[in-house]
Amino acid sequence: MKKMHLLQSFFLLVGTLFAWFTVYGDFTRFYNIYHSLTRVQNCIIPNPITTPCFYGAFAFLGAFIWSLYILKTTAEKKIKHQKFLSIFLVGGTIFAWSNLSLEVYNFYAQKMGPKVSCSGVATDNIFTTACFIGSMIFLVSLITALIIHKRNRNKKNIT
Repeated sequence: MKKMHLLQSFFLLVGTLFAWFTVYGDFTRFYNIYHSLTRVQNCIIPNPITTPCFYGAFAFLGAFIWSLYILKTTAEKKIKHQKFLSIFLVGGTIFAWSNLSLEVYNFYAQKMGPKVSCSGVATDNIFTTACFIGSMIFLVSLITALIIHKRNRNKKNIT
């Protein structure tokens, strides 16, 4: 089980690093254009604070810290906190895939002109956007968490 908990933390670390790297790039791009971080209206590209990626980065960070807590806590608390982390990751995954669905809709609804991702970056492939990659990392993290949770329940039923 320790390996599964480490794998869970690894996936969440990858998600955290990816999300914050993306958010940093978004803030840098936005600041280079507007020389402000507080402007939210009349922008060609969205202020990163208003993008789902910004909030997803916090969700990844919170889940990663929580997974580290689970690694270090007692067996009884591991089971309880793993259940709650799994529920949290269900919410994060729904949030991520909902935002990706909206991005896919906007991507294909736009007939002409350059297609942009939710960060305002031009793209010609929806599967290379930060939203898609983040959604996939959330999904893999959720699957890992659910496997751990199921094993915990099975172990609890056996004893």
